[in-house]
Amino acid sequence: MHVILVPGFWLDASAWDEVAPVLRAAGHSVEAITRDGDTLDEQVAALVDKLDDVATPDEPVVLAGHSGAGPIAYMAADQRPSLVAHLLYVDTFPGPEGGCVNDELPVVDGVVPLPSWDVWEPATVRGMTPALRSEFEHRAIPEPAAVPSDRFHYADAARHTIPATVITCEIPAADLATMVADHQAWAAELVATEELAILGLETGHWPMFTAPRELGELMVQALAPWPAEAP
Repeated sequence: MHVILVPGFWLDASAWDEVAPVLRAAGHSVEAITRDGDTLDEQVAALVDKLDDVATPDEPVVLAGHSGAGPIAYMAADQRPSLVAHLLYVDTFPGPEGGCVNDELPVVDGVVPLPSWDVWEPATVRGMTPALRSEFEHRAIPEPAAVPSDRFHYADAARHTIPATVITCEIPAADLATMVADHQAWAAELVATEELAILGLETGHWPMFTAPRELGELMVQALAPWPAEAP
């Protein structure tokens, strides 16, 4: 399969540099992108344009979104459900209609900078060594102010027919599965997903840095029902 990797907040395509080789070694083609646009809808539109460029209903692709990019991938899939074979959520999930990624992130001079490390829960920063934190700070790109607080909106119920896998890192897989089974409001779109798998990876919120090989292996596992392309 062709896998499009979409990085989360404060990250660009290079965030996937250590994950992509694992997918390629399993026979998948990989394209890591950098999100583009000053609003949520603009970033979704850019991803929809990418789908139109590389996918067809006969050859749909995999969309993988990390963190704040998970809902962006989902909104793009909502606009082009026939072009997406599988959705991979890396420590993220598609929020409910009218929700947002996080409208409490502070805006500074018109952008949302990477917050200080002390605002995160211990599970979020698990595995982020001082060296990894320093590297992240060096590469961090401020987010446009509107993107974290713009509201999710959907149009096509066919989005629920796209198979999806959540790779959960901060919350144990069994706990997340229980939350979905309880139909918690934040999980409405996961509840509605017809084919949903939940896999656990015990690390922090940035597994592409803290456990890249293990993350890649779980992504390969999630896509195992689909034959990989020849290397």
